[in-house]
Amino acid sequence: MLQVINRRPKAFDSVQHFVKYAYSSGLTKNFEAARVSAASQVMPGGASSSGSGSSQEEKQGGFVWVTDLTKTEPYWKGWYSGLSKRFLGVPVPKLLLLAGTDRLDKDLTIGQMQGKFQMKVLPAGHAIHEDEPDKFCEALDGFLTRFRIA
Repeated sequence: MLQVINRRPKAFDSVQHFVKYAYSSGLTKNFEAARVSAASQVMPGGASSSGSGSSQEEKQGGFVWVTDLTKTEPYWKGWYSGLSKRFLGVPVPKLLLLAGTDRLDKDLTIGQMQGKFQMKVLPAGHAIHEDEPDKFCEALDGFLTRFRIA
């Protein structure tokens, strides 16, 4: 993940420039979704997370990421360690929506083959619900109907 983070631009000339980056890099595959939600991921350069900065970068119109993801690195392993087993262990119907199967680990692959959860792969980027809102809703509606949850 650190390699992915380090390949990203550190700053953008404008929110519109970031929106174009989000779309062209595959962060999102829906340009309209990028226009609506991507702006919340950047802030005027030098501003604190409260948005009160007044640095030279901000005056020049530069925008930087709101969250410095590198600071979360010490927690990455703990966030995901054992997550698949815990997911599979919950005794309720489950739906896993994915943008691709390339990240399925051994536990999820075996669990899916055993029918422990329903899996749907949508042609999307990181935010499936934003990239493919209609297909996302169809998948969720079908799941809820199938298990008589709604």
